[in-house]
Amino acid sequence: MMQERDLQELAELASADAPILSLYLNVDPHRRSGDEHKLSLRKLLSQAADQGAAPADIERIERFFDHEYGRQGRGVACFSSEKRDFWRKYELLVPVEDFVFLGQRPYIKPLSDLLDNYGRFGVIIVDREGARALVYHLGALEDTAGTLGEEVRRHKQGGWAAQKLQRYEDQAAAHNLKEAAAWADEYLREHNARRVVISGSDGNLALFRDVAPRALLDKIVGEIKLDMAASPAEVWEHAYAVAQAAQKQAEADLLQEVVTVARKGGAGATGLADSLVAMQSGRAHQLLVSRNLHAPGHHCAHCQALVIEALPACPYCGGELAATGDIVNLALHRAVETGVKVSVLEQSPLLNEIGGIAAVLRY
Repeated sequence: MMQERDLQELAELASADAPILSLYLNVDPHRRSGDEHKLSLRKLLSQAADQGAAPADIERIERFFDHEYGRQGRGVACFSSEKRDFWRKYELLVPVEDFVFLGQRPYIKPLSDLLDNYGRFGVIIVDREGARALVYHLGALEDTAGTLGEEVRRHKQGGWAAQKLQRYEDQAAAHNLKEAAAWADEYLREHNARRVVISGSDGNLALFRDVAPRALLDKIVGEIKLDMAASPAEVWEHAYAVAQAAQKQAEADLLQEVVTVARKGGAGATGLADSLVAMQSGRAHQLLVSRNLHAPGHHCAHCQALVIEALPACPYCGGELAATGDIVNLALHRAVETGVKVSVLEQSPLLNEIGGIAAVLRY
């Protein structure tokens, strides 16, 4: 399974003398048949040849799909530079859009998008006796565990003794949920889950929120209603929809905030030129970029500056500028290399209005 370190490796790779062929293929059986994805692959490889890809790299990808591909999952990403003896392939459980790119660096925007949208998140299912936790990454169940406290019963008989016993059972349930919340907080931190969906009855979830640590509460993005016996596939289907909706809303809110702040001269930048300036100065904290944004530009081999204008020399160090077919891809490489968070957004009127990209600034 692809991990964050794989994206980091690709982001740090540069090959001036041997271009790298990047290819993404949608193999989702719900969207196309095997014959259809083979036809799409041929079209992509034909485009790669038109772009000047080395025959050895095209043959390497063909060999993978003919003899090595496990035909599982919903997306495939391949990166090849035979001249550099470099080959990476990732069979993904989540879909990608068909795309091919030839350049000095791998094309990483789709992978950055996947990690942003399908990256590690947790689900906590609670009842009066404990909790069950599941961690998903890129559509796959990565780990699961549970904790069980004292057995709790419901008493339907009347009378003073039954009421006293019920109060004891309710106290035991509250204690169980408090212990479960502390356990879940530690478990999800160990597994680096950034978003959390909780599941259970309204009463149990209300009590769980009352006793959960603040760090855990800050990660919760929504609720679902499943019981302890739900399958991991069922949990994923319900929880991911809630988590994704919450993330899209959070990104839309952040974009609106950045645009507002930038227009007031605050800690925000909009448009490709200003966002690149913010990255070069080290002020960029997070990039919000359209999934469909592509633009030519220039980069400096000496100071790594990225500019969109065809200038006679680098405006920062005076070094020589080299043309690139997609300055946005290089910007994402720089962001991953330097620890700048990247959020790839769907098209929106506001995003189109500002040129498809914005940056949250540190100051």
